[in-house]
Amino acid sequence: MKILNDNWLIFDDKMSLSKALAQEILNIAKKSISEKDFFSIVLTGGQSVLSLYKILSKSDSNWEKWHIYIGDERCVPMGHKDRSDRVINKIWLNNSLIPKKNIYFIKAELGLTRAQEEYERILRKVNKFDVVLLSMGEDGHVASLFPGHVYPKNQKVIIDNNSPKLPKQRVSMSYQQLNKAHYVFKLIIGETKKKSVALLKQNANLPITKVTGKCEKLYVCKNAIY
Repeated sequence: MKILNDNWLIFDDKMSLSKALAQEILNIAKKSISEKDFFSIVLTGGQSVLSLYKILSKSDSNWEKWHIYIGDERCVPMGHKDRSDRVINKIWLNNSLIPKKNIYFIKAELGLTRAQEEYERILRKVNKFDVVLLSMGEDGHVASLFPGHVYPKNQKVIIDNNSPKLPKQRVSMSYQQLNKAHYVFKLIIGETKKKSVALLKQNANLPITKVTGKCEKLYVCKNAIY
């Protein structure tokens, strides 16, 4: 691992990055559970985080105290190959000791409006997340918050009918909601992210820069850097 600046951690490969991040999450969970008897984390979809979830699935923690949320979801039927929760459940949660009642995913199969309303209701009970995970897309987007899109303010959950990536319909936590975090960990993995990483170094106004929480760290694989 190499530290590029105060909060950029550079790793040689995805596996070493995933192991380091998993350990940091587990450490925070242990501390959080010790101090307030629960730990809350917002998961992210995408291929970049699958190794992380596999590591967590084989790790030890006081899983009964974990509370799981998700940053966004695609509006397709339950079990559809494009659903983020399908992959997360398969790799990790279906066989975990985390109580089902502590897993709060977006019911995107209900359609945009009902899914938004349902998740808004759930998030009203959340003061602050312990950890928010974000995986940056090729264009610098995080969750389903895309460059050039204008979203309503003062909402916990937003809907997007015109995502630049398929499926077009998305439900996502807003910037404001994602920022309600003690720690925000941003994963940047893959050669297709190089242009956005270069823009980040120039302090460009990308969606990924709009979520910082109280403390942010960028976990970057060196294959994403020119």
